[in-house]
Amino acid sequence: MTRADRLGFWVVLTAISGLLIENGTSSSPWLFFNPFGLLYVLPLYGLHVVLLTRAVLAAPRPSLPMLYVAGALLGLYEAYVTKVLWSPTWGSTDGAVVGGLHVFQTAVLVLFAHPVLAFIAPLVIAEAHLVGRSGVIAGMPPRLAAALGSPRGRGWAAALLAFVLAAHHASPPGGPLVHGASALANTLVVAALIWWWHRRYAAHPLPTLRDTLPGTRATIVLAGLLGLMYVASGVLIRPEGLPHQAGPHLVLAGIYAVLIAILARLIRRDSRSGPATHSELQPEPQLEPPSEPTSDPALKPASLAPHRDRGLLVFLVGYPLASAVLGLIPPVAAVIAVLTWAIAVPYGAWQLGRAAYLSVAPRRDVR
Repeated sequence: MTRADRLGFWVVLTAISGLLIENGTSSSPWLFFNPFGLLYVLPLYGLHVVLLTRAVLAAPRPSLPMLYVAGALLGLYEAYVTKVLWSPTWGSTDGAVVGGLHVFQTAVLVLFAHPVLAFIAPLVIAEAHLVGRSGVIAGMPPRLAAALGSPRGRGWAAALLAFVLAAHHASPPGGPLVHGASALANTLVVAALIWWWHRRYAAHPLPTLRDTLPGTRATIVLAGLLGLMYVASGVLIRPEGLPHQAGPHLVLAGIYAVLIAILARLIRRDSRSGPATHSELQPEPQLEPPSEPTSDPALKPASLAPHRDRGLLVFLVGYPLASAVLGLIPPVAAVIAVLTWAIAVPYGAWQLGRAAYLSVAPRRDVR
């Protein structure tokens, strides 16, 4: 795999992550059409996703709790970068505050939005539609892995994602034309990038996610760039939102330390269990016959064109349409978004609790 291909893939994955987390929540309605989105927001997500993916794929078969821990670490950027966890710009600003962190915003962003929309969902989409099997889907709970391993299951998952994302996108004021146009325009950009990736590998075996990862030297450079973004953001973006007392900074440092320790232990334990087997990388046999044989069983032969990939097509068409429809009834969209939080936030907390337990419990095969 060439360096250009690696860079191209991560541009595609970054675009998917940005579409889900920024456009999907209406944080950046025109993400791909303004300089701030292109030069700051997307690189910020791209660097996080690349580095965290490199970390979790050090494990042969990253589990769902492990992915949630990595996603929660991503979500904590909302403290020093945007200051939202300390000084909210949306939702209630007079809600409960613990250790300087606003509980409601922290719960939504760290337990749901960033782990699911910015990290886990893009990796699942990548493995299901863009690259070869890499152990991400195989590490899911068995029923979920089986569903995501079949075309029909991926179609239903895409429909659910499109519906939930459209509800979040259509909740703020704007009207159906604005919401529909915003979702459509940004989705077309992602569709074009996916089409480019498909054309690139239409006649070749697909690489795995591990094949796309940067090497050690490049990882150090990327980590340095992300660190510079944190420093610059702390000074230039809403500096008034930074706490002036040491307490909130110490609380956040403690959360970082705990999550990093849990992630490191989970990766170490999974690595000691040995590499994933061929059957684990294939949770369910593919229904489409392969177009040509491959020497590596972890590789799928070639990607389907976006218009022939049912799961991708359901999302790429369904998200803009559902955004326009739900834009006609914003109160209904808001209720759907709140119900999503009511389900997803406790589930995220449960997964982090499982991660903490599994990091210290006797080793066993738990997904």
